[in-house]
Parts: sequence; structure tokens; C-alpha cells
Amino acid sequence: MSGREYPPSIDAAWAAAFERLADHCVTCPTCTATDDQAANLRLTCPEAVRLSRQCRDARRGA
Repeated sequence: MSGREYPPSIDAAWAAAFERLADHCVTCPTCTATDDQAANLRLTCPEAVRLSRQCRDARRGA
């Protein structure tokens, strides 16, 4: 975290959104796609984009 103080409800919302994003990104075949040298291809799927937006909005308190 940035060191700024946030109300507990914002931290809880952000933590939950971040957990959903992290869970998705480590299990999604698109997000975890690799090349022949095992380097991540850095592909994102629509679900990852949606969850990332939710996480960002929760962090901002929206």
C-alpha cells in the first residue's frame, strides 16, 4: 500500500477485488500463456481487463 490511510471498507473492497484478479490471472490459460522458452506472452483476456478495472475502482474508493 502507499502508506496513506484509507477507511477499512475501502481496504476490504480493494483486497477482495485484488484477490479475484490474482486468482483469475494465475489460473487463466490466456493470462498464463508462455512461449517455447517459458516466457509469459503477457496476453490479457477480457475477464482480466474487467477485474483489473474493478480492482482499480475499489482502490480509488469508487
